[in-house]
Amino acid sequence: MKFHHWFILFISLNCMFACEKSPQYYRWDDTVFSYQQDVLFYQGKPFSGILATFFPNHQKSSERVYDNGKLEGWTTQWYENGNLSEKRFYRNNQKFGHHIAFWQNGHKRFDYHFVEDMPVGEHKQWYQSGQIFSLCHYNEQGQPAGRQSFWYENGKLKANFEVVEGRRFGLLGAKGCMGENEKQQTGLR
Repeated sequence: MKFHHWFILFISLNCMFACEKSPQYYRWDDTVFSYQQDVLFYQGKPFSGILATFFPNHQKSSERVYDNGKLEGWTTQWYENGNLSEKRFYRNNQKFGHHIAFWQNGHKRFDYHFVEDMPVGEHKQWYQSGQIFSLCHYNEQGQPAGRQSFWYENGKLKANFEVVEGRRFGLLGAKGCMGENEKQQTGLR
């Protein structure tokens, strides 16, 4: 999928709300926009505002909110047909809160939660077919903890284990590590 190479920027959020003026549009230009250490600069200064990109058919493909050059708030991406592709939230350039994505056919692709860029709680991923791919759990330190499960696209269990104090116990699904009895139970040969 090709994205249109033109970027449109709306005037800074501060000016939009404080001045209540119509947004001014800018075209992406490497001479006035740049990234330095994950900070977006506009004419040499950290950018505050909304960055929007568009497909060649003029349908919006993404929208990102920046404050002082850092991602701050919702970032949203769409498919060319207008359907939601993904929605993420950032605070001070770090992933935070609920992140969700969809395949082009409308099935969920992932559903994650973050705190200060660390995965926390339950994380799920799905195949494009809609079949669940993984169900993982993370503790407050962003480390895998508790039940971790993975499936093949045909629905058969690939791995199912528990992480306790950093150690994995159960069906790891690693090739050559299963006994004959486990291979027969999972249908693997």
